[in-house]
Amino acid sequence: METYKEKLCREYALTIQQADSLLAEMELVHFKKGEFVVREGERNTNLYIIKNGVWRSFRMNDGEEMTLWFAAEGECVFAIWGYTSEGISQTNIEIEADSTAYVISKRRIDELCNTSLHMSNLIRTIFEYHALWAENFLLFFADHVSAQQRYQAIMKKSPELLQQISLKKLASYLYVTPQSLSRIRANLKGE
Repeated sequence: METYKEKLCREYALTIQQADSLLAEMELVHFKKGEFVVREGERNTNLYIIKNGVWRSFRMNDGEEMTLWFAAEGECVFAIWGYTSEGISQTNIEIEADSTAYVISKRRIDELCNTSLHMSNLIRTIFEYHALWAENFLLFFADHVSAQQRYQAIMKKSPELLQQISLKKLASYLYVTPQSLSRIRANLKGE
């Protein structure tokens, strides 16, 4: 099984040495299931790297939670509005399973980038790959892929998510009802 550091390196095209140099600048923090990293309307300028656990971003839409993304071990997470412009978050980031993560403030990243070309290039690489992931995510949904195909993609890329998140939250992410997700799962078991 791939470790968080191996996934971090694969996802963001980093070497182990680059990952180690960044992690050495970060603080290890622990979160309990149900805790919020940031709530919609709050400010959070930190960058996180998940060591273990699952996180979810969502926003409220007509009183219903609309899941935007899930993140698991080896992935970078940040509140985009807070990190890039020190603005208030437009989304919630909630812990879905007890987690450990590395955290670093934007202020500290800026200090490191201003004094180290190596660190500046490292951070740039992470954000370039994060932007690429975001565009691929949007294109995936824009290509009119069926909910079943989206579910199968999650099964392939991040099977650990399926064991750690509720069906209701997964259905929200797939833009289907929990009943439709149950039918999708039943159809796949029958195949």
